[in-house]
Amino acid sequence: MLSHPFITRGRQTKLLQLGFFTLIALLTLDGCRPAPVATLPPTLKPSLAWPECPKIGGMYELQGEALPGSMNFYRNRDSKLTLNAMLGVAAPADLAQESVRVELVHDDTLELVNRYDGAITAHQLDLQPEDRVVCEHNRIRIHRTRAEGGVAEEPLRNISEYAQELTVEGDGSLLVKTRILNQSKSAFWSTPIPPEEYAARFRRLD
Repeated sequence: MLSHPFITRGRQTKLLQLGFFTLIALLTLDGCRPAPVATLPPTLKPSLAWPECPKIGGMYELQGEALPGSMNFYRNRDSKLTLNAMLGVAAPADLAQESVRVELVHDDTLELVNRYDGAITAHQLDLQPEDRVVCEHNRIRIHRTRAEGGVAEEPLRNISEYAQELTVEGDGSLLVKTRILNQSKSAFWSTPIPPEEYAARFRRLD
């Protein structure tokens, strides 16, 4: 008959072996777990500072040259085909009418700095989390959707989609194409409006 100390040592050996194999199993299972996926917050705005986006900052002529077959005004005949208008960035009417150049600042978004007769104004392109930005080596595509109305006091909902394409050409000029699609919606019907399309080339001045 085996002595008591021998039985105790045998049990200890088995316990150590069991613990060793259990540890190996746990480590193996942990290594098989999928790597955690980082999800972006839903409130994060798209950025134009991604490495894939071409750098388009610089000084440009304010009023562009309409491409052949395109309108030489923006939305109405009294509005010039300015870079501010094409990008949907507000500018005081007197600056847009009198100045000849505009500075485009390229960071997370686009900012247009207008100067004339000592006055300076700066306005940024309004990007929201639901907007989309696609960048290529010489092109930036921006898609924005804006809605107004749709409440009890104003049941008619106006939806505007803005598709903008900015292309850097070989001589540094900026080719801007803008397409605007509007429609009015209510609880009973939807009224589409023919799209507006504009295309202009803005010469770089620096």
